[in-house]
This record gives sequence, C-alpha cells and structure tokens, in this order.
Amino acid sequence: MEILLLFGLLITYVFMGIPVAVCIGLAALTTMIAADMGIPFSLVPNQLFSGMNSFTLMAIPFFILAGEMMNRAGLTIRILNLAEAIVGHIRGGLAHVNILASMLMAGVSGSGAADTAAVGSAMIPTMQEKGFKSNFAVVVTATSSTVGPIIPPSVLFILYGFLTNASVGKLFLGGVFPGILMGLGLMITSYIICLKEGYEKSHEKFESRRLWRTGKEGVAALLIPIVIVGSISTGVATATESGVIAVLIALILGLAFRTLTKKGVLRNAVVNSTYTTSIIFLILATSAIFSNILVRSQFQLFVIDTLESITSSPTVSILLIILFIFIMGMFVDVTPILIMFAAPLSEVGTQLGFDPTFFGVIMVIAAMIGSVTPPVGGLLLISTSIGQIPISDTFKILIPFVVTLIIILLIVTFIPQLVTFLPNTIMG
Repeated sequence: MEILLLFGLLITYVFMGIPVAVCIGLAALTTMIAADMGIPFSLVPNQLFSGMNSFTLMAIPFFILAGEMMNRAGLTIRILNLAEAIVGHIRGGLAHVNILASMLMAGVSGSGAADTAAVGSAMIPTMQEKGFKSNFAVVVTATSSTVGPIIPPSVLFILYGFLTNASVGKLFLGGVFPGILMGLGLMITSYIICLKEGYEKSHEKFESRRLWRTGKEGVAALLIPIVIVGSISTGVATATESGVIAVLIALILGLAFRTLTKKGVLRNAVVNSTYTTSIIFLILATSAIFSNILVRSQFQLFVIDTLESITSSPTVSILLIILFIFIMGMFVDVTPILIMFAAPLSEVGTQLGFDPTFFGVIMVIAAMIGSVTPPVGGLLLISTSIGQIPISDTFKILIPFVVTLIIILLIVTFIPQLVTFLPNTIMG
C-alpha cells in the first residue's frame, strides 16, 4: 500500500510541474503522514544529511568542475575538428561528426546534459546552416548524448557505485563496448537517413594530413579519460582522487591554451559546476527519505514477488526491469532514478543471478534512452531549445534513433560479455 501511494504521489507531483528534488521529498513526507508509518520527523534532518555525507560522492563535484573547465578550455572545438577529420568524408558528414564528437566528449565531461549543451551549441546551428533539417540536427544531438554517461568516465556510474557498493572502476570499463556500439548504431541510422534525404559530405575525401593536424590539437581531450580510468582500474587512485586529478589536468590545459586566463572564465566554470552539483546533492538528500520508505516497505521483495508471479525466467525479469526504468526515464531525470531505485533493484539483480557490473550498466543505458523519449525527455528538451523548435517536431525522426538504441540495449542484455569482458580481464 505504501509503495503504491509513494509512486502515485511522485507521479502526481511531477505532472504538477514541481521540481524533481521537491517532488521526491514531498512524496516521501506525504506517504509518511498518510500511511502512518511511525517514522519520527526528528529523523528527517538526519536522513537528509546522511544522503549527501560520503567521501565517494565528492567525486561528483570534481568531475563536473573538470568538465566545465575542459569545455571552456576550447576542447569542444578541438574535438569537433578531430571528429570532422575522421568521419567528415562520409555521406551526411556533419551528422557523423556530431555523433563521434559526443563519443569523444564523453571522456571529457561524463555527463549527457553537458555533452548535449556543448556539442549542440556548436553543431545544431552549423547543421542548420548547411541544409540539414532542424529536427534531424536536434535528434542526432540528443540521442548521441546518451553515449556520454556510458563511455567512461561517468558521473552516473560513480553515483551507482556509491549507492550499490559496486566497483566504479569495473562500471567504467563495462561501459566501453556498449558505448561504442551505441555510437556506431547511431551512425548507421544517420547514414541511412542522410542517404535518403540527400545530405552532403562535410568534405570530399579522407586526408591523413588533416587528421594529423587536428589529432595533435585534440589529443589533450583523450588524456583525461585515460588517466581517470587507468588510475581507478589499477587502484592507484579512488574515484574522488581521480576527480581531483581531472580538475588539475583541466586547469593545466586551460592555462596552456590561455582560455581559462580570460577574465571571468574560471569563475563562471566554478559557479556553473556549483549550481549543477547543488541540484544533484539536493536530489540525493530528499531521495534518502524516499529510499528509506522503499526499504521499510520491502520494495525489493515486492519487485521479486511481482516478477515471480509473471515469469520464472531471469531473462524476462531483467527485460521487465529495463522496461520499468525506461518508462521512468521518460518522466524523471536519470540521476533521481538511480538514487531512488539503484540500491533496491541491484539487490533484485543479485537475487536473479546477474553480475553487479552488468546490471548497473544495463540500468544506466535504459534510463539514458528514456531521457531522450517524450513526453519529458530531458536531453531532447535541451536540444530543442538550442535548435529553437517545438519538441513535437522531433517525434517522427526520433523513432528510428530510439529503436536503434533499444536494439543495442537488447544486444548488450543478451550478450553480457560485452559488459563484463574488460572489467574481468583488467581488474579480475
């Protein structure tokens, strides 16, 4: 009863337009009162604080700050130039540049929203000027940004690791192959559409000289993911310590490129990252109360019983869990989804016999696909605001891209080795 009331209130508050962090806390408090759960209100402040009080979580502000600094250090343009040198000669070149840039940017920011804003601000107007339809440019940008939190490093994997005690290093490595597959799948879909629409190449032929020139400028962007993933997977540094290293590298590169030395640039990077961090930590705080109610209501047992009443197959069970996360992602941002459901669902995954790293990667991918799917679709909203078109204009062109991402997710689900091979090989 408490579970149904909790979710009903959450959905109601979301549709009322209340900020997500407030929705989560308000749904939890209302359920505590209405269901008379006997939880003392004196525990609420302690719950709010304990939801944020973790050394591991300190990695999040550092990674966000590093991403802000790298974007302002001019690496976005360098990455776009490198991507154009690699795939610009393919039919519909700018669409492939957009996707490849998002894959490379994943190693810089580790955030889908940051990638959407950074790549979209540069690519959507350029694609519009070159004759690409606005809805196509917007959808390519939004869907390719789902790769950001999958290819390491990833703020979402750090968060999932904290919530479930899963290895962050293994989650990072587990996201490599699925992230690459997602990017390649989107490129194939784009190529077919570009062929049909008659979109031109960015330049006529591949030139090794162009690749060498842009590669020298863009190689700095690849330095951060190599250092971060390498330091975590080898045990040299924790996730938090690697976040500090990322900030240091970003600062050095920004000073070397003379971009962070400009008046107000570094200050704006710190202010923006502080704003983003505060939103995440507010959600963490209110979600602690929400999660407490889920635990008291034995949510994981409720899920297990529900799944057992439907099927005895672990494969069908995980597909139903994926469907649940995907639908939630259509209405709620990925971060609160993980905070609310990562811990209980990971226990369900363990009882079903799934590898913790595999289950975590699958859960994040499903939530990310939901984030580009209406009616809410956070990444899609960012892209449409940059492209200055209504979200309804994207529905038709969005379908093949979302279908592609779902197919990739199903492939990874049925071939777990795509996730587990690298973590097991490198970290044992």
